[in-house]
Amino acid sequence: MAAIRAGLAFETVSAEPDEAHELDGALYWTEIQDSGEIVMPPELLAVVSLAGPCAEARERGLRFDRMFLGVAAADDREAVAALGLSEAQFVDACRETIELVEQDWAVIERVAHELMSGGRLTYDEVDAIVIKEDGEPQEGDPED
Repeated sequence: MAAIRAGLAFETVSAEPDEAHELDGALYWTEIQDSGEIVMPPELLAVVSLAGPCAEARERGLRFDRMFLGVAAADDREAVAALGLSEAQFVDACRETIELVEQDWAVIERVAHELMSGGRLTYDEVDAIVIKEDGEPQEGDPED
């Protein structure tokens, strides 16, 4: 959901553990993004990496910083560290992520519910959930 709000396309997202890659769940980028042919702004990538731990902290009633420093967020910490953000950029990304999670909590819950019942969602499936939760008419919906 954070990737969609940031204007970044992805292949699929999963909440299922991936033992081969030692992940609890992940966002799988498209091949062209994985190849580095498309440069994604580091600040946006930081928001995407921070969104999972931030949403989990909100769901569990924990402070975001405690969740981000926990074992479960180790991959997210590594991803953010690899971006080479300045301290100010990191703080801004944290603030933006917290605001995004608060603003889009209903969408996040809906995506999480769908992930728990279906395993993986494609970009188009997540985008459709975002559009529906935002109240925008979808193709085939009657216009008011």
